[in-house]
Amino acid sequence: MNRKDLGKISVIVSTYNRCDALQVCLLSLFKQTVLPDEVIIGDDGSTEETASLIARLQEQAPFPIIHVWHEDKGFRLSLIHISEPTRQEA
Repeated sequence: MNRKDLGKISVIVSTYNRCDALQVCLLSLFKQTVLPDEVIIGDDGSTEETASLIARLQEQAPFPIIHVWHEDKGFRLSLIHISEPTRQEA
């Protein structure tokens, strides 16, 4: 199968203050045989530590990483899909 036959590949990763798990997840995506066209991180109000990790990995990534963050007001990750979140793209 040709890469072009696959269409656009987007990977969505959700996170909340788990830099260790997020880093492992993103670094594993860097090593895939077929890379995604973009990775969207749905961030349910993590601290600055998570934003800093994402910024560092955006510089290294072989694809765009889009950071979608919204304020921590309890578990609201599904609202990212229907609200106007802050998008931070490399």
